[in-house]
Amino acid sequence: MSSSAYGAFAHTYMAEVGTAVRRMLESGDAAVALMRKAVAERGRVRGFGNGGSSAIIRSALAQLRAGHAGLDVNASMVSPAAMAYLAQRDSYRTVFRRALADEIGDVDLVIVASVSGMSANITETVGLCRDHQVPVLAVVGGSGDQLGPVDGMVWATGTTDQQVSEDAILTALTLAAAATEEPERVLLPVEQHLHALAAMAPQRLGGWVAAATQAVTNVIRHRRALYVLCPDGGPLALAAEHFAHNLHWDAPLGVAGVRPPVVVSAPSLADMSAIYNDHPDPAHGVRYQLASASPGDVVFLLAYDSDGRTIRQAADAAFQTGAHIFLLHRDGHPLATAGQRSYRVPPVDDFGMACLVQSIAHMVCRTTRAALAADAAPPEAAALSPRDLMAQDLAPRRELSTPSVPLEGRP
Repeated sequence: MSSSAYGAFAHTYMAEVGTAVRRMLESGDAAVALMRKAVAERGRVRGFGNGGSSAIIRSALAQLRAGHAGLDVNASMVSPAAMAYLAQRDSYRTVFRRALADEIGDVDLVIVASVSGMSANITETVGLCRDHQVPVLAVVGGSGDQLGPVDGMVWATGTTDQQVSEDAILTALTLAAAATEEPERVLLPVEQHLHALAAMAPQRLGGWVAAATQAVTNVIRHRRALYVLCPDGGPLALAAEHFAHNLHWDAPLGVAGVRPPVVVSAPSLADMSAIYNDHPDPAHGVRYQLASASPGDVVFLLAYDSDGRTIRQAADAAFQTGAHIFLLHRDGHPLATAGQRSYRVPPVDDFGMACLVQSIAHMVCRTTRAALAADAAPPEAAALSPRDLMAQDLAPRRELSTPSVPLEGRP
């Protein structure tokens, strides 16, 4: 696929996201009202989501906490250790419900995100809230009818496309959370964000996506490593976690003969706390991670400001290994070590930037999957058009990852 075709795809994809966001914001005041009420009452806010939606939920909760100091949120959701333990002892479908049950009488708002709207652990949680008259803001794909009634609001994306829905969910929640910081009941950052979506320079972005697709595809084919790093933390680090999840889990999903790649992303809490305890320099952790990189590996660096010392040191460390560097940044200058593989997103705040980066990550996931699938296609097969790429919904492929025998607890 030519660079211009990637640009056309980027334009089509961002337009789809913008359409879904505008559609959601037609009922956005009701979502903001639910958040405002919980904030005004200094209440407890809890949130749950699976897969990429888990990063989306944590970003929304972090934003609410950042804008309202002291607000009681479960910013860490359910830890991986606790989730695995509870899932093995009982059933994964009840993990979120069990995490919420002990405090359900004191919770003021529960936010859930699910593209399908039918995930068992989400419906179980919504049912618990319904039984106790706890308000729920349920952000789901499609029409929203699949979830059933809630005490609160079902906020639907209007599309069943996996990636477009996730981008619309993160953007809508980001704008709603930002609106709770303003005295008026308006989604004040909306026009700024929609302008940023429209200003994504599709041809230049298409060139970046084309180069990233080729690099990631080669890494997966030749069993090299992918790094997705955001040394500065914050919402952009949650977007990096989502990006890494997409590359490891979604990009090769359903493509015959393709094994999941090795993906290195944010350090665990055990790693991070040890790094900061032993080496107060925040650049140490990312330099240590990149010490394992080899020539031909690919490093994605996500930066609020590319002129920051930590990012510069990360780029230098990656360059010394011979890895290919791809930079997404908002402020600062392109990195010489990345060259044309630097892309600067339009000016938005930190949480808005995470929305834009997540969309770019989803494009790379989708185009990589198409490139990997093309390897196995017969020579006479026509090249995928931007419209073909938009028609490749990830949701059906996820069914391939479902075990044939459900693991519903201990035998």
